[in-house]
Amino acid sequence: MTSFLRLVRQHQLAAFFSLTLALTWFAFIPFYLSNGDSIPWFTFGPMVSGFVIAALSGGWASVKAILASMVKWRVSPLWYLVAFGLPLSTQLASILVNPLFGSATPAWGNIPAVTEILPIIALYAVFSGPLGEEPGWRGFATPRLLTKHSALAGSLILGAIWAIWHFPLGLVGDLSLCSTINVVLAAVVFTWLYQNTGSVLLAILMHVAHQNSVRFLGKAFIDADHVQQQWIGVAIWAVAAIAIVAVYGTESFVRRPATQPAVAGAV
Repeated sequence: MTSFLRLVRQHQLAAFFSLTLALTWFAFIPFYLSNGDSIPWFTFGPMVSGFVIAALSGGWASVKAILASMVKWRVSPLWYLVAFGLPLSTQLASILVNPLFGSATPAWGNIPAVTEILPIIALYAVFSGPLGEEPGWRGFATPRLLTKHSALAGSLILGAIWAIWHFPLGLVGDLSLCSTINVVLAAVVFTWLYQNTGSVLLAILMHVAHQNSVRFLGKAFIDADHVQQQWIGVAIWAVAAIAIVAVYGTESFVRRPATQPAVAGAV
């Protein structure tokens, strides 16, 4: 047992990524067998893995650091605006730009009323990724990646693994090249948000805003027009990622000493 714990402590990220993929893909089996009609418990793979590896490598102090970041709400209101506004404005911009490239006029009436979708969004926040993923990706992995890599390199590494993590969704027809590229680009933006706030809570909120703006605002188009609009959205995320690198540089994504939440047990 001692040698096992030593191995985990020495290779925390490898242990986390391996356990995350194993738990997620195993838990995806019943979801696949139900053809996507069961509760998607697999979305909690990153969070469970983050807490398990944190506990094994750093004990309660390491687990507490993740929990603290999940409830860290005292940040500048500007970052709340970023967390909600960036994903929403990206989707709205892509909708408005789409007709310039030959699409039909947006069918705004196809978008459900806010009062109708709010309860659904609350369920999606818990069971469709934001709560189950962000404590792992941002709370556990990001601080450890950035002890050895620049913010840009760490984001791209995490983005690639985050994209791979989504691969089983292809089995139920819920994966596209567009969304895969978007995940990698979003990783850069999420790292920037986390580095400037130290808050997993803000990352959860941005995840909710991004996921559901795509899901519901995307209903303004159908078929090929919808696909084109989503690619335009990806292009805007690419511009956002490039702008972050251009303004903040590649090293930390901040203009002051980076917010460094405690990473107990990290090496």
